[in-house]
Amino acid sequence: MNRLSRYLFTECAIALSSALLILTILIMLPRTLNLVDLWVNKGVSIGVLGQMILLLIPQFVVSALPMAALTGILLALGRLSQDSEMVVMKASGVSLYQMLRPIALLASICALAALLLETVWVPNSFHNFHKLRGALISSITLNLKPQTFSHVVDGLTMYINGHDQKTHTLSGLLIYDQRQEDKPITLVASSGKLHYLEDGSAALFLTDGSRHEQMKNGNYRQLKFATYDLKLGVSLGLGDDGRKRGIEEMTMSGLDGIIASPNKDKAHKALLEWHRRWAFPVATLLLGILALPLGVQQSHRSGRSYGLVAAILTLILHFFLLSLGESIASKGLISPILGYGIPTFLMTSLTMYILINTARGRQFKLAIMLVHFMASMPLKLLRPGSAIGKKR
Repeated sequence: MNRLSRYLFTECAIALSSALLILTILIMLPRTLNLVDLWVNKGVSIGVLGQMILLLIPQFVVSALPMAALTGILLALGRLSQDSEMVVMKASGVSLYQMLRPIALLASICALAALLLETVWVPNSFHNFHKLRGALISSITLNLKPQTFSHVVDGLTMYINGHDQKTHTLSGLLIYDQRQEDKPITLVASSGKLHYLEDGSAALFLTDGSRHEQMKNGNYRQLKFATYDLKLGVSLGLGDDGRKRGIEEMTMSGLDGIIASPNKDKAHKALLEWHRRWAFPVATLLLGILALPLGVQQSHRSGRSYGLVAAILTLILHFFLLSLGESIASKGLISPILGYGIPTFLMTSLTMYILINTARGRQFKLAIMLVHFMASMPLKLLRPGSAIGKKR
C-alpha cells in the first residue's frame, strides 16, 4: 500500500470509527433508558445493569456498521474535497480505481467484522442477555411491592395485597394476562408462590381463585379453581439447559439444523434469519464502496452537506428495499433468498453503475440538484420572508 492509499485509508478509518461510535450511542440510548428503569424502580444493581448493556453492544454495533461505513467515508472524502485535496489528487492523475483500493479494503474489514458479529457474537450475547433478564424478572417477582401494580413480564400486569418475606408467599393476587392479544384473561387468587418447572422456566402457583375471560362471541366465561399454574415464560438459571434458544439466539449450525427439520414454519423463520445475517455484512460492503463515487462528486461548494444528504437518501433506499423484501418473504410470497437477494442485487447494480460512470467523469446532475435542494431547504424555510420566518 503506497503513501496515498495509506493516507486515504487512515482518514476514512478515523471518520468511520467516529461515526460508528456516535451512531452506536444513538441507537442504544432508547434501549438503555428502558434498562435504567430496572435500576430505578426494581432495585437492580448498577453492575448487573452494566452487564446487560455490554451484552447488547454487539447488536447495536452491527446495526450501526452499514450507516457508519457510508457516513464516515463520505464525511472523510467531503473534508478532502473542502480542503481541495481531492482536486490535487485528480490533477496529479490519481484515478478513481486507485482510490477504490484503500476504500474497498476498509469496507471489507467492516463487512468481515459485521459478519463475525452477526454469526457469532450477537447470537451468543443476545442469548446471555435473555437468560440474565429472565433471572432478574424471576428475582423481581419474589420482591413485588404490596398494593402496587407491577409489570413483571411483557403483557403481564400483577397486583398483590401482601407478601410474606419468610415464606415468599403472595396473598390477594390480581393478574391481567394479555400476552395473547386475542385471548386476554384475568386471574384472581387468594395466594400464590413462585416455583420452577423441570425445564427451568418460572411459574406462579396460584391457589383458591378464579379465571375470567371475555369470549370473542361476547360471552363471558368464569372458571373457579383450587390450584392454577401460571407460566411466566422466564428462566431463573443461567445454564444453557435452563432455556431454549430462540431463532435470533441460535448459531449458524443451529439454524442449519432447523432449516433441515420437517417443521416448515420454523424452517422458514430460520431461513429468513440465516439470510438476514448475511444481508447486513453485504450492505456494509456495498455502502462503503458506494461512498467513494458519491464522495468524489462532492464539490468545494457543496462540502459536507452533500455527503450527509447523500448518505441519508442512500440509507433510506437500501433499507427500504431490504425491509420490503423481508416483509414479502416473511409472508411466504417469495423465498427468503429472493427477499434478501433482489435488494442486494439492485444495490450492487446501482453501486457498480455509479462507480463506473464516476470513473468516466460523468456527473449525476439530477442527484446533485436533489441534494442541493434538500440541503438548502432549512435555510429557505427560516428566511424572514418564508411562512416559518413570518411566524418567528
